Formats: sequence, structure tokens, C-alpha cells
Amino acid sequence: MDRDRIIDNRDEIEEMLKASELANYDDIDDLDDRFDEAAKTVERILVGDISEWVGQFYRERYRAWKNEGREAPPCRCDNPRCSLKRGEIPYRLRRRASKIRDGGSSGREALSGFLDSHPEAVVIDEALDRQEEIASDLGREFRKLHRELEAAIMELTDDPEQQAAF
Repeated sequence: MDRDRIIDNRDEIEEMLKASELANYDDIDDLDDRFDEAAKTVERILVGDISEWVGQFYRERYRAWKNEGREAPPCRCDNPRCSLKRGEIPYRLRRRASKIRDGGSSGREALSGFLDSHPEAVVIDEALDRQEEIASDLGREFRKLHRELEAAIMELTDDPEQQAAF
């Protein structure tokens, strides 16, 4: 599921939750909590500044490589001064983070652009793969939330107007 569809689905569910006068029911509260958690993940991974997420992802992989004997190094290039091998986020990604915050490009574009010019960056390729997995999981979660919210509203109200709104 692409980023825009996930965000549209998130926005639609948010509107349903706001429009529902049933928010005091436990079923709706549970759906609301699950929605909030998924929406935070969308913001962190797909919409907002991903530099923090990339930094955390990279640090986990770097520590595993240094301390736990992870087989794949963060980068397979021949440059001994490669920032990825020294435990640092490359300047180009840090610099792009400000453009991402200002709406210049998506986090995925920034990572892909770096990988295009530095294809040996294993950890960046892994970050892109992980981001895709998370986006897919979010898409499934939002579809599931949407179905469950509709069912809960239909079950909890006899008001045909409110049912028709959903």
C-alpha cells in the first residue's frame, strides 16, 4: 500500500472516530487507541522527519555489527573512511533531513537517493526494506480498524442517520 493511500485511510478513520458519538464505549476506545498508535507510526516513518527513525535503525544495526558479530557490515564499499563504517549517519542524509522536515522530499526519496549513489550501503537498503514492511503492516492495520469501527458503530447505534454516515 502506498504512502498516500495509508495517509488517506488514516484520515478517514480519524474522521469516523471524531464523528462518532459512541466514543465512550470500550470497543470504540480500544479502536481509538490502536488508531492512535498506528497514526503515530505513520507520522514517524512515512510523513514526518524520518531522520530520527533512520538514526535509531542504523545505530541498532551498527551495534549488532560491532558487538554481536552481525555478518553484514553497514556498508560494503572500499572506502575505509565511509561514515557508515565509522558509526555515523552520512552527512548527505543528515542534510536531507532538514529538507524532509521542510517538505522538500519524502524520507523514502532521501534514502533511495543516497542508495543510488552509494549502492554498497547495506544498512540503508535494509532501512528501505523495513520501511516498506512497516507501510504494508500499517495498511493492513488501517483496513482492519476501518472494518472493526464500522461494525462497532452499526452494533452500538440504532440511529439510521449515524449508520448511514459510515
